[in-house]
Amino acid sequence: MSAWPLKPTESARERAPTRASTSNRDGSAREGLDGSPFGSRRALLVSGVCLVIAAFSSIASAESPSAPATVQAQIVTRILPFERGFAARGGSSVAIVIAERPKDADSASAATQIAKALDDIGSIGSRPLRTHTVSYSTAANLIAECKRRGALVVYLTPGLAGEVPAIAAAFVESGVLTVAAVESYVHRGLVLGVEVADGKPRMSINLGQAKKQKLDFPSAVLKLARVY
Repeated sequence: MSAWPLKPTESARERAPTRASTSNRDGSAREGLDGSPFGSRRALLVSGVCLVIAAFSSIASAESPSAPATVQAQIVTRILPFERGFAARGGSSVAIVIAERPKDADSASAATQIAKALDDIGSIGSRPLRTHTVSYSTAANLIAECKRRGALVVYLTPGLAGEVPAIAAAFVESGVLTVAAVESYVHRGLVLGVEVADGKPRMSINLGQAKKQKLDFPSAVLKLARVY
């Protein structure tokens, strides 16, 4: 699964505005920085450009899953049985909680896609998969929901980057595998992430956090992953 990291997207370059002329074609002085019409128009233009740049920056920084949902679902369901406590945890089925950010269309879309991908897989061995999508509120409520459902996995959709430290703290000693839709969440405190680099899937595992959450992966799994 090892592959080079994804190539960063080229950032937009800002072009420095040129200094406006302060005289008219007939040589007369043009009104400017004293609150005159020319100064007002220039201020409005600068303000408008700033708003466009801010809007572009917001769009450009929007998060998206690091790999297709089908790939992420396959990786999760294939490595979960290798976790040494898996057989002893849960009941006759495997519950997976999917946390989405409220009122976030991209997060909701990612939740729908991963739920479908997991439902299509259907089971891990003889244990059927059960997916439960919840609206994220707090880390405390999320761990409570996982306990209530006996979940072995919680999947964090895009848009929850700021919540990762709190979630990492809440899931200490839980035995629940925290899975990141966005690979960068792994080094921040989630246990498992999957991305596609050079056309190949690659796992990332936060080994320190895995140990805190009482998850024990064998070296055979760790050798296939980028380990933080």
